[in-house]
Amino acid sequence: MKQHILLLMMFTYILTSCGNNKKTVEATSEDGKTTVTADVSKSDQVTEEMKKQTEELQKLPPLNLEELKALLPEQLMGAKRSNFQATSATGTGLATAEYALNDTTNVQVNIWDCGGPGGAGIYSSQYLGMFNFQSESDNEYTKTIEFQGNKAIEHCEKAGTRCTLTYFTSPRYMVVLEGNNIHPDGLKQAAGELKL
Repeated sequence: MKQHILLLMMFTYILTSCGNNKKTVEATSEDGKTTVTADVSKSDQVTEEMKKQTEELQKLPPLNLEELKALLPEQLMGAKRSNFQATSATGTGLATAEYALNDTTNVQVNIWDCGGPGGAGIYSSQYLGMFNFQSESDNEYTKTIEFQGNKAIEHCEKAGTRCTLTYFTSPRYMVVLEGNNIHPDGLKQAAGELKL
């Protein structure tokens, strides 16, 4: 599925760079079970925003491991932090931890430091590359939503077992919350408790 998404996004940018006036691009899988829609009418605006934000992020020094660790709260939604990890590689930092709300429900918090050239690349490819994108199949959906005054990407399995919320918070953090057996509203509540 992710390969199809990446191919569609490349196709979208090619269409807009060639001067195509079409406002949306839609594709359906051969079996008819998956539909993907991308709004390309705002791609010039996204490209300009991407360029400006990427330039600002490249100027920021990457965070060290102690700074990354400090991003993760000791508790989230009443659950204690576990499976903590902070890594830094090729100029990109990531802090991750799990919070078990009960025996079957947990939230994993992933905070990417988008400062420096490597982090700016993560911001461009993993966050802005998904703007104005929608996908739906029998089993799951992905859509761009408004969240905390900015755009976010919500992805959920329709059975409700796994959901992901991806958003950017200034000045430098891309946050990916992954939940098991939790509604998207629960992930938004968890995001509200993060102090970034």
